[in-house]
Amino acid sequence: MSYDDFHSGRTIKATRKPHACEQCGRKIEIGMPAYYAAGKYDGHFYTQHEHVECRAAGMAYAETTGLWGEEFTWFQHADHEMRADFRPWLLEHHPIVAERLNIEPDEVAP
Repeated sequence: MSYDDFHSGRTIKATRKPHACEQCGRKIEIGMPAYYAAGKYDGHFYTQHEHVECRAAGMAYAETTGLWGEEFTWFQHADHEMRADFRPWLLEHHPIVAERLNIEPDEVAP
């Protein structure tokens, strides 16, 4: 049985109001493109918005690592260990998203 009852998503050319990005937690400004999704998961309805760059990074990382479903990596909610795993990958492949998450090349793990 799947927890994801349904999911529908689309890219919006320009938002009409500000939203918080589900991936980076930053504000999606009015007039900016965004990915919008709605659905029902585990019996609960949801909606979400993501910067198009953050969406692309999240999907590419899931494709690279095979982390889908319950294991999907939401960058803003990652713990220190997960952040250490995706940090170099984001810096190399999605620097805009890395910047939004305040990840810098000289960041040193404790």
